[in-house]
Amino acid sequence: MEERKKYILNRETLKYEIREVSQHRFVKALATFLAAALIFAVYVWLYLYVFDLDLPKTAILKRQNARWVSRLEMMSSRLDNDEAELKFLSSRDAKVYRQVFGMDSVSLERRFPLTGALPPEILALRPWEPLRRTAERLDRLTGAAAFQDSSYNEISVMQRKAGELATHIPAIPPLNTDKSTYKMSSPFGYRSDPINGSAKQHTGMDFACRPGNTIRVTGDGVVEKAEYETGYGESVLVYHGFGYRTRYAHMSRIDVEPGQVLKRGDKIGATGASGRVTGPHLHYEVLYGKEFVNPADYMDLDMSPKEYMSLVGGNKKK
Repeated sequence: MEERKKYILNRETLKYEIREVSQHRFVKALATFLAAALIFAVYVWLYLYVFDLDLPKTAILKRQNARWVSRLEMMSSRLDNDEAELKFLSSRDAKVYRQVFGMDSVSLERRFPLTGALPPEILALRPWEPLRRTAERLDRLTGAAAFQDSSYNEISVMQRKAGELATHIPAIPPLNTDKSTYKMSSPFGYRSDPINGSAKQHTGMDFACRPGNTIRVTGDGVVEKAEYETGYGESVLVYHGFGYRTRYAHMSRIDVEPGQVLKRGDKIGATGASGRVTGPHLHYEVLYGKEFVNPADYMDLDMSPKEYMSLVGGNKKK
């Protein structure tokens, strides 16, 4: 095998000297390098694909990730307890406190809202990833706690007003109880429609009477509507608070306007035959929340006219 020549500077003589380089040594070095590379490649292949082991950096990252997942699971467990407690409080709020004071019900979506305060880094994660799911739960529970605090403040206000409940409940008849001036023509409940004969829920009570009889509000409240409505004709809707509303329909005249504050027994208009009717009468409704209830449960039609006038105020005109 031919030998290669190599020129090397002699620092003492400052002359280049020729040294022979064996081709055999070069081949041997190359073979050693290739063998080492092959052994390393086989090692990596066995490490990663045969024994399914991780690279050191990957292993470190996996351990760190496992610790964070463990912490998130612990936080999720605590959030489970907090969520259960909030749901219990919300249930008491909806089924006890709000019903006692006649307050409007609240949907579950409003009770457990997303506040929309999640940072973009969290929103960029996929919906099923633990960090995003935990962040969304925490955000929802934060909103629920804030809503519950607000709801309890509302209930506290209603509790302080509870003394007014007795005068706000619609607890007297809307007409003078003199039975010579009216006839109970249709009670609350299902009946045959007087116009088309079909079976239909009658949502109030009908007092058949001559046009012009004085109609009085049955509890303290505020006028919500005072206008002509399809079917009801000239009608007045009064909000009494504590979940109660009353409607007076088929009137011949309205003497109040929206926003007007009323006291029990105040005159609001006169009976008539406006709207969908077969004859002159007063249609009277009581609503609790969004449900129609039987007005007969809230008044005593057997009281004497004298007793009635003492309730509405003896100085008020008949």
